[in-house]
Order: sequence, then structure tokens, then C-alpha cells
Amino acid sequence: MSICNSQTQNIFSFTNEIDIPNTKGLNGSFIGVHNDVLILAGGTNYPDKPVWEDGVKKWYDVIYVLEKTVDASKWYKVSLKLPRPLANGVSITTSKGVLCIGGDNEKGIYNEVFFLKWNKESKTVEIEFLPPMPIPLSNMGGSVIGDLVYLVGGQQLKDQKSTSKFLSFSLSSSIIKKAYTWEILPNFPGKGRIQPVVVGQSNGHQNCLYVFSGLYVNPTAKTKYEMLSDVYEYDPHKIKWTKKKSIPSNLTPGIKKGYLAAAPAIKNGDSHILIFGGAGGERQFLSERISIIEEINTLKENKDQTLENKLQQLEIKSKELLKNTSFSKTIWVYHTITDTWVKKGELDDETQIVTQAVKWRNNIIIPGGEISPGIRTNKVKVLTFKPYKASFGIVNYLTLILYLSLMIFMGWFFSRRNNTTNDYFLGGGRIPWWAAGLSIYATMLSAITYLSQPALAYSFDWQAYLGYFSILLIVPIIITFYLPFFRKLNLTTAYEYLEKRFNVTIRIFSSSTFVLFQLVRMGVVVYLPALALSTVMGMDIYLAIIVMGVLAILYTYMGGIEAVIWTDVVQVIVLILGLIAGLVFIVIEVGDIGYIFKVAVEDSKFKMIDFRFSFTEIVTWSLFLGSFALNFSSYTTDQAVVQRYMTTSNEKEARKSIWLNGIIAIPFGILIFGMGTFLYVYFKEHPEFLTVGMQNDSVFPLFITNHLPPGVAGLVIAGIFSASMSSLDSSMHTVSTVVTIDYYKRFSKSYSDSKGLILAKYITLIVGVFGTVIACLMAAFPVKSIFFFFQEIIGLFGSAISGIFILGIFIKKSNWIGALIGAVLSIIVLVIIKYNTPLNFYIYPLIAIPTCVITGFMFSLFFPIKQNNISNLVYQKNVK
Repeated sequence: MSICNSQTQNIFSFTNEIDIPNTKGLNGSFIGVHNDVLILAGGTNYPDKPVWEDGVKKWYDVIYVLEKTVDASKWYKVSLKLPRPLANGVSITTSKGVLCIGGDNEKGIYNEVFFLKWNKESKTVEIEFLPPMPIPLSNMGGSVIGDLVYLVGGQQLKDQKSTSKFLSFSLSSSIIKKAYTWEILPNFPGKGRIQPVVVGQSNGHQNCLYVFSGLYVNPTAKTKYEMLSDVYEYDPHKIKWTKKKSIPSNLTPGIKKGYLAAAPAIKNGDSHILIFGGAGGERQFLSERISIIEEINTLKENKDQTLENKLQQLEIKSKELLKNTSFSKTIWVYHTITDTWVKKGELDDETQIVTQAVKWRNNIIIPGGEISPGIRTNKVKVLTFKPYKASFGIVNYLTLILYLSLMIFMGWFFSRRNNTTNDYFLGGGRIPWWAAGLSIYATMLSAITYLSQPALAYSFDWQAYLGYFSILLIVPIIITFYLPFFRKLNLTTAYEYLEKRFNVTIRIFSSSTFVLFQLVRMGVVVYLPALALSTVMGMDIYLAIIVMGVLAILYTYMGGIEAVIWTDVVQVIVLILGLIAGLVFIVIEVGDIGYIFKVAVEDSKFKMIDFRFSFTEIVTWSLFLGSFALNFSSYTTDQAVVQRYMTTSNEKEARKSIWLNGIIAIPFGILIFGMGTFLYVYFKEHPEFLTVGMQNDSVFPLFITNHLPPGVAGLVIAGIFSASMSSLDSSMHTVSTVVTIDYYKRFSKSYSDSKGLILAKYITLIVGVFGTVIACLMAAFPVKSIFFFFQEIIGLFGSAISGIFILGIFIKKSNWIGALIGAVLSIIVLVIIKYNTPLNFYIYPLIAIPTCVITGFMFSLFFPIKQNNISNLVYQKNVK
């Protein structure tokens, strides 16, 4: 395990909100955010005397609400009260309200469950009671994964043995269980504990439950208390607990490892967990106090009057220790992927425990809590991330500018050849086969892929690499069955074939679906890379988007498909060189390539096969077959790919370009996934270099900008810019092609080649501006999920179009009515599956394509229509 202490500069700045109205402070309260207010309910304190002066603990049923306005913040003490005074339960922020579970008071432990909801209009808190826990619990830990709440540990009886209980509670209905259903799961494998730190976070592949520390309590045992340092991960998909590396030392007396029970904690980013202080540290005298208490109990049992003075001295010493106890101030960051810990500074004031850290707007809030045994606080700490200071460097910026200038020059250079629409759309057939092959690969390799697939290997393993081999299986199918039709019919768009084979309705249905998909896709493929690059470079995200958009528009507008293809060639070369440079640098930095492979093998980072049979998880069979189906759709129906088949001088050259694309994918995939594995080992050795809260997809650009030599980093980042621009230019150019050919040329009686060329350039310009504006809007407003929603919906049409082409090429009896009905039914089936089943994404096309083909054939037989001679439009074995 790597524990880094070298970088302890605080990542937070600290301020305080106005104090909780209870001047003595509260701990163990139910805490959460709903409808943009902070809710704090219940809790305990010692209102009269501190615990070392034999003070009496009091529980509360009061509910407070903190509301922020433009001018100030204000606490409300609402009229509604809890069902009874309560503290030490679990509370979780949800969209439905603050979920409150269990808890205790001086009379006992309870199993009540309810939502606390803030009504904005009436400014009141409402309570909604839910099914109670099957058992009463307090002092347990809890968190949520998806729509399932998990509880770990706790006590069933006051001052009794801690338990290893493990329960789940469903917040919504699914095909597996109803909403608000409790389930008692097999016990947590570690020792029973109270006050564990429990957080749900991704392990790079699945959302998992993480359990840290806690206090083992057993009043009947010789050792009544034990401070625990263990860490466990629970994968709900595999239903499996895994013991992780223990908490590093925070100098807690009486314990070799770290102790951080009752600490406020919160997940951050894709794979970090922040833990603030906790019951531990140099002045956590729990072990000494336990030793003194045990000695006092022994003396009292023996009733030895001669030791009365010693008994008094021990009691005085115990109270002094209690009075002087304080807790760890360390801010720990745990990284779930590499299983590493890093210190990221200290809390600025007293450590607050037995409370929670909650996300409120852009800050982390820690309200109230206990700052030493029996002493509560009414302070509300506000933690704000200090801005990430990225420095790209003048050399890298110069490299980036030179590279992007080259793209513009290429657009200008090829603009001189664009005299006809054939030149603009197909390059006049002048593209060499090897350039077309590299361009096909670049078209399929977006910047999102270039960033996300190394991140996939870094955070998980090599299983997705198998999908690359599916391309090799697709190549013979394309060159045997599809390419001859596209070439011999002299098509500009793939959808022209569909009119010749069926009718204009099917052509327009398919081309319209393609155009709509591309328009939605453009914003996503520019915004997401721009977000990653702006984060690690320090460049304004709007500037990054506009630079990509404007440059892509310029060279595509001027140079047409030739500029697009030749910039793709440069992009692929630069990206390959960038991967090689990164791999070499990591080997040099780590110092031993054998060690890199050793760590990767030990941590199962090279795993490629998963023989489990699952429909919900991504396993080998579904990944490979699903990748085949997804790639099959793209390589046979996507105009951006098919158009490149038509840019070579003849069919033989086109076949060579398709084979090159398939072959180059295998070694390029090794480089991409190898980079992810090397990054895993590198950052496991240096977890301090990871930006806290970062997205996993940013790991490669983070490494490039911070660790590659100046100039080299600039060139690779330029390649990523170019990859984003390549996705944008492909969408611009293909939409321009489809609109010009499938709409204007098809329906306009006054069409001429010169008019078509002018229109094509204007459409390129308009579509490019549209994509750039959409990306800027995505950066300005939190609408990313909405765009993904639309993209997923429209993406469902891809399998339907693939099914239509199969019906056209391979099934002579299919007709346009059957094809249209089959396509619509496949879309309906996929929508039902997507939103009503837990099937993984790779299975979708395995259902959708057969649905379209089978139902399309059946309805063609049911609605037979007379067709013209289609012998040259359907594959026939004996006809070349």
C-alpha cells in the first residue's frame, strides 16, 4: 500500500456558517439537505455539567433548518418535532427527503424510519413514516448505492455488545424488490462495531460500499473495547466482501494503525473518499481511559478500603484524560481504485465527530458534533475546495498553436481541389487506401474513446479490449456483402441504397435518424473532452470548446472530405506517438518495467475473461457479442464510415483500407489499454499526484500535462484537441453530405452540382456552429444528463437501421412496409428494455437487430407488395 505524506498542503479553505441555535451544541443528529436547505434534527448534549463532572446526557426532538438566501443565512426552529427525542441513527440525503433511520435515547434503541422533507412554499418540515427496520439499531454506519441503502454494525441494546448486522433498504421499486422493503443480509465479515465510517463510492467499475474503522464493544469480554483499523469493500453486484489495506497510522495511543471512527466522510469525484479527522490521533486517550476504568472496577470489586486513595487518584486521572482528550485533525483521502491513502491537510479548528459531512451547493458542510468527550459544538464548518492550479506552460501552448495552425493550413490547401460535390464529399476518389483506412479508424476513435479507454483499464481491467477483435470479424462481412453494393451503385450516401432497394420513405427515415443522432452527438463529443482538458490545463472551458469548434469549421468548410481525412491521418499518428511517449516515461519514472507488470498481475489488472453468465453485469460473452453488434451497425450504416469507403479510386483499394482499419485496431488497443494499466501502477506509487475529486476520464490528460516533458505534452494534448475536432468535423461533413444528397438533390428539381457544392459548405458552417453552441450550453448549464438521455434514445435507432440494411441485402422477400414496421418495433422493444430492466448496454443491439430483422421479414410476408427488379440490390452467391 502506498501512503503519501509528502503533499500535505491543505486542499480546503475553511469558513463557518451561522451557529446552530442550541448554544451547547449537538452531536448524533440526523443531518441532510432537501430542497436546498440544511436539515438538522435531534441529537444529544450535556446541558448542565460536562461528563467529567458527572453531567447528565440529554436527547432532543427539535428540528432546525438552515436556509441560505442571497443576503444571508437563517436558522428556523420548526414547529414539527421528531416522534421522540433521538440521536445516533443514520441519516441520508435523498431527492425524496432526508432519510432518518433508527437511533436511541435514554430509554432505549428504536427501529423507526422516516423522511424529513422541506416544503419551500410553507417553509415547514413534513414527516413521512416508512416501514421500520426489522431490528432496532443505533450507532451504526450507513450509506446509499443507487436506490439501496445499506446499514453496517451498530448496537441493538444500549451499552451492549456491538453487532455485525448488515441490512439493506430499497428506496424505489425494481423487478427485484418493491420500494421501502427491508432485507437482513448475511453479517458483515469483520468484528462487530459501532460508529463505523460507511461511504458508497465506485471502485472504478461498480458502485461499492466501503466500511472504515469503528469501535468494537463487548462488555462481557476481558477486552471490552477495541479500536479498529480495518477497511472492507462490499460489491453488491458480486455480493462479495473484500478486505482492503488498513488505515494508516494517525498516532493514536494504544494502536499501531489508524483509528477514525465516527468521522464525517463523503465521496468526491469518481473514486475518492474524504475523511475528516475522526476519533483518533495523538490525544485520543481511549486506551488509557479503558485501562484506568478496568483497574477502578477491579478495586471496587475487591472492596479494599486501604486502596481508597488510589481509587480516588485513578478516578481523578480518568476525568483529567477525558477532559484533555481531542481528536485527529488529519484530512485523509482514500482512493478506491488504487487502495491508497494520502494526507491532504488538517482541519483548521476543533475536530467534529459523531456528525456528518454533506454536500450543499458547491461546499462540504459539517454541522455540530463532538469536539472532545462530552463536549459538543454548535459550529457549522464550511469546507471549500481551493481552485486547482494547472500550468500548461508556454512551450506546450506554442506546440498546441503550431499543431492547430497546421490543421487550418491543410483545410486551405485542399480547398483548391473542391470544384464539384464529388470532390467535396468523396475527394474525387483521390484518397490512398492507407489514408482512408487510418481515417476510418480515426472516425471511430473519438477523443472520448481516447480518454475513457485508458481510464477503463486504469480503473478496472482489460475485458473491454476483447471488443477490438470483433472489428476483424466484421471486416470480411463488409467487404464481401456491403462494400460491393456501395461501390457498384456509385453511392454518395449509404441511404441512397435503401431507396433503390425499398423506397424513399425508408431512405428518409434512415437518413433523418442519422442526422438527428449526429446533431445531438456533436455537443457531447466536444464538451466532455473540453471539460477534461480545461480541468488539467487550466484553460477556460468555453475557450477550449470555441477553439475546437471554430478550427474544425474552418478546415472542414474549406477542405471538405480531403481535409477531414488528412487531418485524421495526422491525428492518429500523433495519438499513437503520445501513447508510446507516455508508456516510456512511466517506465523511466518507475524504474522497472518488470515491477509494473508484477503489480498489474497481482492486482488482476490484465484480466480479460470473465466466464460468468450475467445479463446485468458486463461479462465476456455480452461484451464481445455486444461489441460485434455495435461495431457492425457503425461499419455498415454510419454515413461517416461508409463515406470513407467511397473516397478511394476503386473497390480493391477500399477493401485494403477497411482491412487496415481492422488490423491497426489490435496493436492500437494494446497501446491504449497498456497506458491505462501503466497509469494504474504509476498512480498507485504516487497517489499524491491524483487531483482529489477528479473524474476517472481525466487521468490520462492529467498525466500528460503534469508529467510528460514540455513540447511532448503539448503535442499529445493537441492530438486530443484534434480528436475532438475530428468527431465534430465528421459530424459536420456527413450531415452536410446527407442533407445535400438525400434531401436537396433528391427533391429539388432545380438542383445543380454548383448549387449543391455551395449548399454543402453552408450546411457545414451552420451545423458546426450548432454543435459548438450546444457544447457551450452544456458547459453553462447542468444539462449533461439530459443530453445523454436524448443521445441514448436516438442511439436506439442505430440497431434499427442496421436491421433495415440486413433485410435489404440478405432477404429478397422483405419489403419497405415490413422493414419500417420491424425498425419501429425494435425501437419500442429497446425503449421498454432500457427503462424497465437492468440489462447491460451491450445486450441492447443483440436484441434490437434480430427484432428488426425477424419482425421485418414476418410483416413483409404478411403485407406482400410487388417490387421492381431488385436482383442487383440483393446479395446472390453466384453473382459478383
